[in-house]
Amino acid sequence: MTRKQLARPISRRTFVQLTLGSLAASATAWAAGCQGDPAPGPAATVPGPDPTATTAPTSVTPTAVAAAPPAPTATTLPSTYTPVPATPVSPLPPTATPIPVDLSRGALLVRWPGVARSRVVVVRHSGVWTLDEPDPAIVLDMLDAGLSTLTDVPDALAVWRALFDPGDRVLLKVNCIAYGGPTQPAVAYAVAQRLQDAGLRPENVLIFDRTDSELASAGYTLNEGQPGVQCHGARGVGTEAPLTQATVQFYQELDACDAVINVPTPKQHGMSGVSAALKNHYGSIDHPGRLHGNQCDPAIAEVNNQPTVRDKTRLIVGAALGVSPGDWNQPTREQALLLSFDPVALDTVSRDILVRHRQALGQDPGYIVNKARHLATAQALGLGATDAGLIDLREVTLG
Repeated sequence: MTRKQLARPISRRTFVQLTLGSLAASATAWAAGCQGDPAPGPAATVPGPDPTATTAPTSVTPTAVAAAPPAPTATTLPSTYTPVPATPVSPLPPTATPIPVDLSRGALLVRWPGVARSRVVVVRHSGVWTLDEPDPAIVLDMLDAGLSTLTDVPDALAVWRALFDPGDRVLLKVNCIAYGGPTQPAVAYAVAQRLQDAGLRPENVLIFDRTDSELASAGYTLNEGQPGVQCHGARGVGTEAPLTQATVQFYQELDACDAVINVPTPKQHGMSGVSAALKNHYGSIDHPGRLHGNQCDPAIAEVNNQPTVRDKTRLIVGAALGVSPGDWNQPTREQALLLSFDPVALDTVSRDILVRHRQALGQDPGYIVNKARHLATAQALGLGATDAGLIDLREVTLG
């Protein structure tokens, strides 16, 4: 509508039609970004990997992605909301006398209800950002400190060796749907580096998300079949998952791997409240758009309760160097990594971080809590803990 047209009086009917049309267009743009069902892409022909490269190949044209808008019915925080209390702790010195622990994989991979409380570790470093890029050496230090604090084992590399066998094929599930606030590549490549330090072949490590274009636009170096860490999108579907709202299929890369490391980035979500570790696996299946009814509940929990996810996940590393409490393409710096063996507890802590940022921005955080009903569903399924009293939150500050 032109300025001249706006100056003329319009009828109530015309006003309603224009308003509804504008709302419909906004909803369509959001749905395209969140609920898109991309077809698996063709095999990419790329040079060998360069972990420091951040330029996407010019032949890749990403599809437009709209950040999920804050819900118009957002309310203040409910009176029942209780953030998880944090305990500040000092990092374990690498030379400290090891605490006698069982370094078997089964003993390490414990969480509620297997123990009294699930542990989540938040590691912060004020110097992790160097201008617009994270410092890879500091990210590695944060990762080591987080894993040692999570397991009470000073030797982080010993933990990597206990969690993963040298012959394991490990899939790192990142989240690249928001080009301004994806899983920071520095975090994924740090995880890939520690897997190699633990004895895994780089060719057996796959950094994965739905499409090549999303990965490349997020700053990842595509590599399929060449020496080095692999990085590419879906090439087909495999295991079928009959869920309450729809039947979907996992991408074949999830079937082919022996272990999964979930590497999400915390974001607000207009339908599910929070998007972090649990909802990250909407990018592990075809047709995620079919699973957004009823605030994505119980769909998010049901996807994570499938053996393909539940039985293969060995670690969650939340890339919270930046988080998205509002517009996904304008993340806020948090300068943190989140580590846990419990995806529900990690998402609960992510929820609290997003609430804190929205409060600091003068924005209403209520819908983040009210809409994240899938957290309680996931706890009911035994996937982990969301009740504050069932989570042991440790905070480590390195600098």
